[in-house]
Amino acid sequence: MKKLLTFLLSFIMLTSFAQTSRFNPTDLGKNFKGFRIDEKHDTIQGSFVQFIQFIMQTGCQMSDVNGKELYGNTWDNTIYYEMENGLKWYSTKFTTLTPPADKIRIGDECFMHVMEAGPITLYDYNFYDAGATPEINEVKTYIQLPNIEVVDVSGMLIGFPKKMSAYVKDFPELAAKITNKEKGYGFTNINSIVREYNTWYMSQNPGFR
Repeated sequence: MKKLLTFLLSFIMLTSFAQTSRFNPTDLGKNFKGFRIDEKHDTIQGSFVQFIQFIMQTGCQMSDVNGKELYGNTWDNTIYYEMENGLKWYSTKFTTLTPPADKIRIGDECFMHVMEAGPITLYDYNFYDAGATPEINEVKTYIQLPNIEVVDVSGMLIGFPKKMSAYVKDFPELAAKITNKEKGYGFTNINSIVREYNTWYMSQNPGFR
């Protein structure tokens, strides 16, 4: 029963966020135009090869606008990079994003695939271990709150109205919509809920960065 529940939760998470995350397995190996912002805050235009998410969490294979490969682009010298297919990657070294513990990852830093950025940030992380039996390839989604607390979104599926409304309680109108289970304010709408909260928060705290 426990294994079945775990499978169902994973399936719901996958179907809930697949469209929004835009990480499409059919894009693997393709080139996409985009840009990266380096540690000097300079913007470099070019294109990126899309690999599996775990690889892109460690670095980005980029070519310049003339097709020349630019080597050595990692979370250590890149603040942010974005691809035309909608994927956005933030370095944990240059932001407050906290990567989950992962025994396979080398070091404490990486790129995080961010779906909604702001006071509340929604992002995911790919746990991948080809040497495990069976192979591990799992994507988990998290929200990071304004106080830097990190919450595993899968733990919010049961009791979502109570949990999410507590996280946005400083925005009473939004919290009430979630508590009252109004249409468009359920678990599968977490992206738009986060976006609405962030818009409100920024209007109240214009100096937030």
